[in-house]
Amino acid sequence: MTDSADATAGTALDEYPEWAEAIAAIVASGGTTMVVGGVDVGKSTFTRLLVNMAVDSGRRSAVLDADPGQSEIGPPACAGLAMASGQIHSLTELAPAALAFLGGISPAALIPEHITCVRRLADQAGDCFLVVDTSGYIHGPGARRLLQCEMEILLPRHVVALQRGAELETILSPARRRIGCTIHTPPIPACISVKTASFRAQRRAMRFAAYFRDSEIAHYSLSDVAFSGTWLGSGTPVAAHILRFLNETLGPVTRVYYAEQSGSHLGLMVNRLLSEGPEMGMALAQLKAKEVSVTLAPRLKHLLVGMEATNGKLLGLGLIESLDFRRGTIGLLTPVRSPEAACILRLGTQKIAPDGRDAGQLKAGEL
Repeated sequence: MTDSADATAGTALDEYPEWAEAIAAIVASGGTTMVVGGVDVGKSTFTRLLVNMAVDSGRRSAVLDADPGQSEIGPPACAGLAMASGQIHSLTELAPAALAFLGGISPAALIPEHITCVRRLADQAGDCFLVVDTSGYIHGPGARRLLQCEMEILLPRHVVALQRGAELETILSPARRRIGCTIHTPPIPACISVKTASFRAQRRAMRFAAYFRDSEIAHYSLSDVAFSGTWLGSGTPVAAHILRFLNETLGPVTRVYYAEQSGSHLGLMVNRLLSEGPEMGMALAQLKAKEVSVTLAPRLKHLLVGMEATNGKLLGLGLIESLDFRRGTIGLLTPVRSPEAACILRLGTQKIAPDGRDAGQLKAGEL
């Protein structure tokens, strides 16, 4: 460590003396570290200070940002991995080495996706000194299941629990009994500021807006890409006379743009919600279908989409701009410079206007 690096690290830690002992112990020990806590407890600040000291000590270091709502590495709705090679003043300075699309900004609705993305990015960190900066989702059984599962798959040597009371204790219980895992509970410094929900929303919108600022529309043939996160593309498109039958049966107000069938499952893209009545039963009986998924096509406007290459790498994000079932095409607004490399479109649940504003969220079952 150089004298200048010593001075930088010391000055930073002087502002947070409550954390100095825990940070020094973690750096000396090494191993994966998870930083856990609710909103506004200083998780990102602790992560930054820890990584800076690790870099100063000569450790190859990496940060895994697992907070899709207040992301620091990459755009929101993603988990990001970055390598740190020098002192940083903010995690936003780190360039993403890899991104994984979660599909939305709330981990509560994305528990399997969240766990999968964290595991995938952690694997790419190799033997680096890895610090995982988690989301502020800590309350309820879903949060407990998410964080405990991530502790089980990452097997961290250290868990830093930043709590104002005892709000993390039920989550930490299994880890406290695991050999090889040390729980650190340093106090939260008084200088850690509390942000309003509107501030966090505005910051997220600014990051989305910056990401999509120089976007262009890329068009794909529905037959040339695979879809994930939706029933779309999982079956065989129905014949033209079947589509006419569905429109005649479910109409006249409802219009069926597209339908496909996979075994006993029928998927419908329509213009409006179907009213309860015998018509759907007639359609299912005629097609020998036992279950149906109905998606409102207009609701997909500006839905977030993860664009993946053949090797599963996330190329970037897009927003659904058009969906033309007559021509069999989908148009995505995206800043990805080689959109033709995308062959898997992973549909999320969050809608974002091109200027970054929140445009709503799809409900469970809509896709």
